[in-house]
Amino acid sequence: MPAGSLGAHLLRSSALTIAASTLTLALGFARSVLLARLLAPEHFGVVTLALFYIGLAAQLRGIGLDAALIHRQSTDEPFLRTYFSLRLGLDVIAFGALLGLTPLIQQLNPHVPALSSVMMVLVVTYFLSSLAQAQEALLRKHLAFGRLAITDVAASATMTLVAPALAWLGWGVWALVAEQVVGIAVRLLLLWGPFRQRLFALGWAREQARWLWEYGKPTWVASNLSFLLDRFDDFWIGTTLGETPLGLYARAYELAHYPRRVLANPLVSVFAPAFARLQDDRLRLSQAFFRSAFVITRSSVFVAGAFALAMPEFIRYVIGEQWQPMLVTFWLMLIYTVLDPIVMLMTHFLLAIGQPAVLQRANIVQALFFVPAVVIGAWLAGINGVAIAANGMLILGALALYPALKREADFATSQLLFRPFLAGAIVLAVSFAVSAQCCANNLAALSAKLVTFSATMLAWLFLLERSELLAGVQELRNHLRMR
Repeated sequence: MPAGSLGAHLLRSSALTIAASTLTLALGFARSVLLARLLAPEHFGVVTLALFYIGLAAQLRGIGLDAALIHRQSTDEPFLRTYFSLRLGLDVIAFGALLGLTPLIQQLNPHVPALSSVMMVLVVTYFLSSLAQAQEALLRKHLAFGRLAITDVAASATMTLVAPALAWLGWGVWALVAEQVVGIAVRLLLLWGPFRQRLFALGWAREQARWLWEYGKPTWVASNLSFLLDRFDDFWIGTTLGETPLGLYARAYELAHYPRRVLANPLVSVFAPAFARLQDDRLRLSQAFFRSAFVITRSSVFVAGAFALAMPEFIRYVIGEQWQPMLVTFWLMLIYTVLDPIVMLMTHFLLAIGQPAVLQRANIVQALFFVPAVVIGAWLAGINGVAIAANGMLILGALALYPALKREADFATSQLLFRPFLAGAIVLAVSFAVSAQCCANNLAALSAKLVTFSATMLAWLFLLERSELLAGVQELRNHLRMR
C-alpha cells in the first residue's frame, strides 16, 4: 500500500475505532448499570471468580502467538499452519485441564455452590473465543480495523440487549453467563463468517514453532505477572470472603477503572507512537511526555473527583441500595483511580523508548508486595483492606518506574503531580462541606457538590495553568494529525 494511501487508511481507521470504542463504552456502562440494578452482588461474585480461573488457564497457555503473527512480516503457509496448530493445541490442553479440575475447584469453594456449573459453560465459551481471536489477529495484521470496530459494536449491542432482559426475567447469575456467551458468539460468527481472513489448516514446521516459542517467552513472563497483579485480589476475596464481597469489590474496581478507559486509553494510543519517534531527541521527548502527562493527570483528578462526589447518589438512585456497602471501598480506591492512568502512561513511555526490563522489575516488586498485602488486608479489613493493598501496589509501581522515567525525560514533578493532587483533595473536601451545609435533599446535595467541584477545578485550571493545558491540547492535536 503506498504511503499516502496507508496514511489515509489509518486516519479513517483511527476515527472509526475511536467512534466504535466510544459507543461500546457507552453500551457497556448502560449494561453495567442495568445489571447492577436487577441483580445481587453475589451473582457478580460467582462470575468474577469463574472468570479468574478461566483467565488463569488462558494466561498459562498464552505465549504471545498473536503478537508474533502480527510482528512477523513473512507469514507463509507452513508458518500459519504451525501458528494455528500450536494455538489450538495449547487451548485444548489449558481449557481441557481446567474443565477436569472444575469439580476440585468447586470443593475448594463450597460457599459458592453455582461455581462449577458456571465454569463449565464459560470454559467452553472461552475456548470458542480463542478461535475467534485467531481471525482477529489476522485482521489486525492486515489493518482491517473497520471490520474489528463493527464486530466490537455488534457484540456489545447484543450483550446489552440480551443480558439485562434475562436479568429482568429472573435468570440471576445466568444472565451474566449469557452476557459472556452471546458476546463471544457474535464475535465468532462474524470473524469466521463474513469477516474471515482465511480457513486455517493444521500443520507443523519445527523451525517455525521454535521461532514462535522464542518470540513469545518474554511476553509470557510479563503477561503472567500483569495477570497476577490484576486478578489475585479477585481470587483471594472470592476464596476467603465469599461471592457477595467479591461482587461488591468487582463493581467498585470496575468503576475505579473508568477514568483510564475513558481518558487514558485513547490519549496513550495517540502519544505512544510519538514517544518512539522522538526517543533520540531528549528535549522534544521531554516536552511530549510532560504535556501528555499534564493533560492526563488533570483529567484523571477531575473525573475521579466527580465520581467520588456522585457515588452516594449513583448507588441510591441508579443501581440500588444493595450496592451501598461498596461506597467506602470505592472511596478508598480513589488513589488507584487517579494513579492508574498515569502509571499506564509511564509504562507505555518506557516501552516506546526501549526499556521493557524496567517494567518487568517493577512488576516483580509489585507482585512481591501485592500478594501478601491482599492476604493481610482481607484478613484485617475485608474488601476495604484489599482496596488499600491495590493503592499500595500502584504507588509502589509508580515509584519503581520513576527513576528510569527521570533518566529519560526532564520535567518538574511538583508541577506535574503534586499541584493537581493537592488541589483535587482540597476542592473535593470543600465540595463535600458545601453540600453538607446547604442541602438536605440528596439530589440537591449532588448538584451542589458537582457544581462546586467543577467550577473550582475548572477555574484553577484556566486561571493558574491555562498555558500548560493549552500546550498539552495542541500537542495532542498535532499527533492526531500526524497519525
